[in-house]
Amino acid sequence: MGKREDNAIATRKKLISTANQLIVQHGYENISVDAIVKASGIAKGTFYNYFDRKEDLIFELSKQRFAPITDRTTELTNDDPLSNIQRYLVDFMTVIADSKIGLARQWVRYISASSANNAKWQFDVQSFERLLMKLIDLNQLKIATPVHQLAQLLLTQLYGVILTWCITSETLDPVATVKRFCALQLPSLLGPYLVKE
Repeated sequence: MGKREDNAIATRKKLISTANQLIVQHGYENISVDAIVKASGIAKGTFYNYFDRKEDLIFELSKQRFAPITDRTTELTNDDPLSNIQRYLVDFMTVIADSKIGLARQWVRYISASSANNAKWQFDVQSFERLLMKLIDLNQLKIATPVHQLAQLLLTQLYGVILTWCITSETLDPVATVKRFCALQLPSLLGPYLVKE
């Protein structure tokens, strides 16, 4: 890579890092492109070389937070498919829980009112579909597995846990709740699609 490409990567990273810091301090709704470029020391016009709008930058930040989880779908173990799916769901919720309740509440408010909500939902569904397709490729799930429907159903559960945690943070542990869901529901949900040896 040349110096120009290195500078472009560094500028993009700086914008994302600055946005992350501002979100933690002020919330999703309370930051603007002007605030991001001012805090990062980057010209406003330069911002638009990388992102069309603030929501695109926030979506990219979200993708980066979940990248370790989505990247692991290519490194699935020979564990049973239920263990692989549970690991994905628990890891997903752990990223949310590690971000703390305040940020989760901001995210729920922001995503429910933002035009970026559909892009985030589609990204999460597609990431989970890749996991299920990999399990089909590994002959752990049947070819007839309804990948899209299962991905939506399981992510609806995760999003519901996030919302419930935001409402009742003192009484609900989101990671433990996902683990209980997996223990109670995954075997019956996925049973018809498991490849029997």
